[in-house]
Amino acid sequence: MIDCRAIEFGDRDRATGPLETQVAVPLSQNMPAKNSRARYPTPRLWLRCFKPFLSTLQRMPPSCRPALFYETFYNIGSGAFVALFGLALATLKSEVFTPGGTKEHLMFVAAMFGGSSLLSPLVGYCGKNVSMRLMVIVPNLVAAGILFATCTLQNAGFFAAIIGVAFIIRVFPRVAEMNMFRVLYPATHRGTAVGWVKAVAAVSGLCVTVAATFWVMWRPALYFVPYWAVGIALACSAFAYARIPVRQRLLFRSGEDRPPHRAFWSGARVFLADRRFVLYQIGFFFAGFANHMAHAFVAESLKVNALASDRAVFWIVAVIPALCMAGSAPLWGRLLDRMNPMSGRALFNSIQCVAYGFHCYGGLTQQAWPFLIGSIVHAVGMGGSTINWLTGSLYFADRERVTLYNSIHVALTGLRGLLAPLVGVLIYGGTVVLGPWAVPGLGLGPWLFGLSAALSLCGSVYMVWMTRWDQGSSEETRLERGVPPGAQAISS
Repeated sequence: MIDCRAIEFGDRDRATGPLETQVAVPLSQNMPAKNSRARYPTPRLWLRCFKPFLSTLQRMPPSCRPALFYETFYNIGSGAFVALFGLALATLKSEVFTPGGTKEHLMFVAAMFGGSSLLSPLVGYCGKNVSMRLMVIVPNLVAAGILFATCTLQNAGFFAAIIGVAFIIRVFPRVAEMNMFRVLYPATHRGTAVGWVKAVAAVSGLCVTVAATFWVMWRPALYFVPYWAVGIALACSAFAYARIPVRQRLLFRSGEDRPPHRAFWSGARVFLADRRFVLYQIGFFFAGFANHMAHAFVAESLKVNALASDRAVFWIVAVIPALCMAGSAPLWGRLLDRMNPMSGRALFNSIQCVAYGFHCYGGLTQQAWPFLIGSIVHAVGMGGSTINWLTGSLYFADRERVTLYNSIHVALTGLRGLLAPLVGVLIYGGTVVLGPWAVPGLGLGPWLFGLSAALSLCGSVYMVWMTRWDQGSSEETRLERGVPPGAQAISS
C-alpha cells in the first residue's frame, strides 16, 4: 500500500496545482511536516480506479474538490435511504405481511415521505444556533437507529409507522444539504456537482433496491435485513459528511433572535414580495401535486387492476425506477447547467405527463406492460427533476436568503406531499378506511393517473410561459448592478 498525502485545505481560499498534487502525493515525494495542516487522506491509486469520479473532480474548481469527494460518500448512504420509499410501497403490497398492506398504508407512507417537508422551516430557525453541517449529521444517525425497529412487529401498520417516522426525521438533512450546496459549489458548477452526487445516490439506491428485492423474494420472513443495512449505510454517510471542510467565513450565521411566529410572518412577506419566486412555486404546484397524488397508488393498481405478481410489483415500482434514475442523473446534471429552472421544469412536467398516461392506460386495460413503460419514462424524468428540485430555488435567492428560500420551497413541497396522497386515495378508492372511520371515495381507480397526467401538462405549459419572462438568476442580476454577491451569509 502506498502512503499518500492528504488534501491541503485548511484556511486557504483556494487549493492550487493539479488534482494529483492536491488529492494524493506519495510520502516519498514532499513529505509533509508533523505540524502540517494536511488532512482527509485520499489514496491516489484508489482514486484512479474510478475514472468517472476522478474526471468529475477534475472538472470542479480546486477549492470545491474536497467537498465533492466526501459528499460523494455521503450520498451512498443518503441514496440508499431514499430508495426505501419504493421498497416500502412494494413491501407493503407483497405477501410479507398477513394481512397485507392496504391503499391506506400506501397513502400514509406517501404522506409522511412528502409531508415531512412541512417541518423544513425549523431548519432555518434551528440554524441560528446549530450549524447546517450538524443538521445533516445528527438526524441521519437518529434515522439510522429508527430503521432497526422494523423487526419489532411483523405488521403492515407498524412497518408503515416506522418508515414514516424515519422519513420525518430525515427532512432536516434534506434541507440543510440543499443550503450547503450554495456554500460548497459555485453556480457555474453546481448542476454538475449535484448531478454527480445524485447519480451516486441513485446508483446506491439501485444496488440497495435490487439486493433488497432478491432478498425479500428469497427470505420474506427476514424482510427487515435490508432496512438494517440501510441504517448502517446511513450512519456511515453521516460520518463522511462530517469530514467536509467548510471555511469559517462561509458558514451560515444569523444574528437575529426572533420567535418562530415572527420569523414565519417575516419569511412570508419576503416570499410574497418576490413575484418571480411566487410564480415559480405556483407552476411547481401542478405537476408536484399530481405526482404526490398518484405515485403511491401505482403499486395498488398493479395488484388490483393488472393482477401483477409480487416480483413484478417490486421490479416496476422499485427496481426499474432506481435503475433509470441512476443512469439519467449525470446526463441531466450537465444539461441543467445550461438551462434555467423553468425550462427544466417544463421538460420534466411533460415527461411526467407521458408517464402517467401510460399508467392510466395500463390500469384501464388491466395490463402490466404499460405500467413498465410508464415507470421507465417517469424514472428517467425524475433523474433530472430531482436535481431541478434541489437547485431551482437557488436561482431566485440572494446568498443572505438561501435558507429562507429553500425552507419555503421545501415546506410548500411538504404541503403538497401531505395533502395530495389524501386526495389521491379518495379519488382512487370507493371507500377509504381511516382508523374507526370509513370515508366514501370517488372510486375512479386508474383514472387517477389520467388526472395526474392532465395536471402535469398544465404545469408544463405554465413553465414554458414563465420562461419567456426570465431575467436571469439573482446572482447574475446583482453582478449586473455592481453588487458583490455573498456580502453577508445568514441562516434565516
